[in-house]
Amino acid sequence: MAVEEGRTSGGNGFLYFAVGALIVGVGVLGWMYYNGQTHQARSDTAVERIADSVGDAANKIGDSAREAAQKLPEPAPVPAPAPAPAPTN
Repeated sequence: MAVEEGRTSGGNGFLYFAVGALIVGVGVLGWMYYNGQTHQARSDTAVERIADSVGDAANKIGDSAREAAQKLPEPAPVPAPAPAPAPTN
């Protein structure tokens, strides 16, 4: 009495499922990456414009401070200190 084992075709099914899941996962990640790059470019543009505006404002403030410092009058000279009294013995 020999017992024969029947073969099932389920061994390759899991492999196909895993490969398919990887392909779908890579596709979804690629779509998310591409979609994120297009949105990021728009936000970078807005951030860059704001940064440029802030930089321009800082330059104007610096120029104004430089002009104001140049318009300050010269300080009056400080008188020389009085000589120390002679020692008494």
